Amino acid sequence: MSNADRFAQRIVQIDGVNQFVLCRHDGHVITHNMEDCDDLASVATICGINAQAIQQAIGFSGFRCLTLKRQGQHHCHIFPIDKYFLGIIQNPETAATELVENVQRFLQTLVRKKPAPA
Repeated sequence: MSNADRFAQRIVQIDGVNQFVLCRHDGHVITHNMEDCDDLASVATICGINAQAIQQAIGFSGFRCLTLKRQGQHHCHIFPIDKYFLGIIQNPETAATELVENVQRFLQTLVRKKPAPA
């Protein structure tokens, strides 16, 4: 099983994750659980790159999550992960703060498991 497959299996187990896409900064999709992931991949990439550009331009530290609110509580959350962006469509029955905290906790476990450079 590839790392992308393991990531996909774990991210969908997080309470509140309805749909997701993991893409590189150039928009190339790594993994997803959607029929058509192109729109979410484009939103995640464009918003993520622009948020990072704004952050650098005004001297803030990096963003942890960018939330785009939608009607019906199907919010879109974008998380930066090294050279990737994770876009998540929220399950409307879950509180946004709970989902963001759970995803950030999961992402922290990935950072801790990352091998040290030689």
